[in-house]
Amino acid sequence: MVVSLRFNSKFQKKSISLPCRSHPSTLGVEEELNKIKASSSTKQSADSISNGLSQLVELYNCLDDLLDSLATQNLISSHRKEIWVEEVMEESMKLLDVCSTARDVVLQMEEHVRDIQCALRRRKSHTSVEDSIGKYKCFRKKTMKEAKVMIIHLKQSEKVMGLLADPDNHHLMAMIRVFMEVTEMTVIIFESLLMFLASPVTKRNGWSVVVSKLISKRTMACQEDKKQEGITNELETLDVALFTILCDGHVEWAEKTRIVQFKLEGLQGKMMRIESGLECMFRRFVKTRTTLLNIISL
Repeated sequence: MVVSLRFNSKFQKKSISLPCRSHPSTLGVEEELNKIKASSSTKQSADSISNGLSQLVELYNCLDDLLDSLATQNLISSHRKEIWVEEVMEESMKLLDVCSTARDVVLQMEEHVRDIQCALRRRKSHTSVEDSIGKYKCFRKKTMKEAKVMIIHLKQSEKVMGLLADPDNHHLMAMIRVFMEVTEMTVIIFESLLMFLASPVTKRNGWSVVVSKLISKRTMACQEDKKQEGITNELETLDVALFTILCDGHVEWAEKTRIVQFKLEGLQGKMMRIESGLECMFRRFVKTRTTLLNIISL
């Protein structure tokens, strides 16, 4: 019997033609999946992404425990020539590549943040600060394009897969469903990360009105907070702060620098958390793929 399913970009909308019956061996993975779904957030912030990556690490820890089971290994090995095993291996390689690329992007972003921080501390010239900010802006634009390409790459997982399986083998069917849902959840979290990195770079003219309302010495801090309530994420918030450095206003350089340094430090800490999560996920992807390769070679 051919059983087909489609990967969906939203886990709330499934078209999985598989029985809902669980198997005792898959319960741990399913519990972690339910935890992630229950705590999922549509907000693309650095905090929500780093939390999602941490949960994803726990999910893959449970998946690895499942793969370490002798019963699971025998099951996969006996079906290693079927299409679903081939598709699982293909998706594992794709996710590994996306994770590696995203990790490199985050590391580069941290370098640019440190470069701006150093330029502000040295304050040798306004030009050196402008150069550092300019390089960061160019990097953000490049990242936006690369992230969109990776999102398209991930969305290719939303394809119909032909699965040759025995519908009476509930362990096998539960195993297939778990693999599909784990991959689907991984795609959702990484799409969120990539959309965060692909957030549009704020244009100079677009924030001229905002900045003009931020240059009052007495009300600058509170007005900035109010204005930034509508800003999507930390990258766009930093864009506003950086623009205050470049524009001519009545606010003293020390006040501008204080605000920008505060935003840079906040972003740096959060990007370090994301980097750590990506590093952990990269190791999990490698371990899971290695385990699968060992199983199908039995």
